[in-house]
Amino acid sequence: MRFLRFLLALAAALLVHLVGVRVWPEFPRAVDLFLVVLVYEALDGNTLAGLLAGVAVGALEDTLTGALFGLFGCADTVVGYATARLAQRVVIQRAPGIMLVFLAASVVQQLVLTVLALLFFPDPPMPDPLWVAVRAATSAVVGLFMILAGRQGRARYETWRRGRVGRLHWR
Repeated sequence: MRFLRFLLALAAALLVHLVGVRVWPEFPRAVDLFLVVLVYEALDGNTLAGLLAGVAVGALEDTLTGALFGLFGCADTVVGYATARLAQRVVIQRAPGIMLVFLAASVVQQLVLTVLALLFFPDPPMPDPLWVAVRAATSAVVGLFMILAGRQGRARYETWRRGRVGRLHWR
């Protein structure tokens, strides 16, 4: 079920990304939906799932960007693993904590990408700090809404399931 949820979220992120790029060419600089899906998956606290989600999301981002293959793969793998380890150690339930995790994940991803670019390119283009801040802020907001929507959906499902079991029991 978790794997299916991850694939559906990744497909939705890809669809929104492709539509967003078509509407506004600067969309990938401002919003990173793939990172949101990665962190959402890693917040379950399973390090292997965070690691594999990082590999999958990174490979997809590498395919879409057309840059040196493996940059996003490496960065997203680090982010997925680190987020899962953090979720194992710290209980993250409230909105400010959730937003902080998404914000930090976005900044860490950009730092890893910058370090890798410095290693592999003689004169790499540096990311614009304004776009990094915008991307981190949008990731935090979208991630918070995704977490809250998931909680709301699970609560409604649980209410429905309890009502259904109660009705089946009395018949």
